[in-house]
Amino acid sequence: SVRVDELTIIDILTRRSYSQRREIAFEYEKRSKKDMITALKGALSGSLEAVILGLMKSTAQYDASEIKGSIKGLGTDEETLIEMVCSRSAEELVEIKRVYKELFKKELEKDVAGDTSGDFRSLLLALAKRDEPSNIVDYEKIDQDARALYEAGVKRKGTDVATWITIMSERSVPHLQKVFDRYKSYSPYDMQESIRKEVKGDLEKSFLTLVECFENKQQYFANRLSEAMKGKSAKEKVVTRIVVSRCEVDLMKIRTEFKKLNQKSLYQTITETLKETIRRSC
Repeated sequence: SVRVDELTIIDILTRRSYSQRREIAFEYEKRSKKDMITALKGALSGSLEAVILGLMKSTAQYDASEIKGSIKGLGTDEETLIEMVCSRSAEELVEIKRVYKELFKKELEKDVAGDTSGDFRSLLLALAKRDEPSNIVDYEKIDQDARALYEAGVKRKGTDVATWITIMSERSVPHLQKVFDRYKSYSPYDMQESIRKEVKGDLEKSFLTLVECFENKQQYFANRLSEAMKGKSAKEKVVTRIVVSRCEVDLMKIRTEFKKLNQKSLYQTITETLKETIRRSC
């Protein structure tokens, strides 16, 4: 059997941008008359295969495939679905939906709707429907929205989840940051504490992911990475997904946030907890 030079594959493909990797694949096919993705699948396995094949996709293709993977087959991987939908901006989701339809010949919203239920489904669909990325801050509405969030939750018995969904899916990020700040003048708890008190399960995780990302998205990913590498059983899939999906988006900023949180670099933490593979992709 032919020995696979994994280090060379890692070295070449992790040091290039996505467009350069596509050019390499094109040249490879011209020279060898073989498809490079198929060759990589045959040569690699396990975590290394997951990282390298992930890097051969565009960011939107990778994200769309991860969403598809989380709802394919028996049972739903809610953790992945929440991370992928609730942490992506309106702009990113527009592109993910387009690519999802291209790749799987199905509407992302329909697949998500068929695999989820209740308020959890309503929230994910409201986020997936956002079309217009905007940075508009409606100063007239800041106080109104803050009060509405308070009156729909902490102030009353039970939670008017529909109001929370509307405000959090229909306002811009800079607007919501101001709303959450104003919210503290109405509620004895901040928005994250209020979510923990008011809702549970997947809905709680989804709202928390949203609010964490509205406040500081890179810190959210740094937290996810820290959690995934705590304890004895490191969650390689989570680490792979974040590193691969954000490597051309904001991985440098995530690394900075990670170091602030852990007083140790992401590179060093991965070296100590995971295999060679993922470390070299950083």
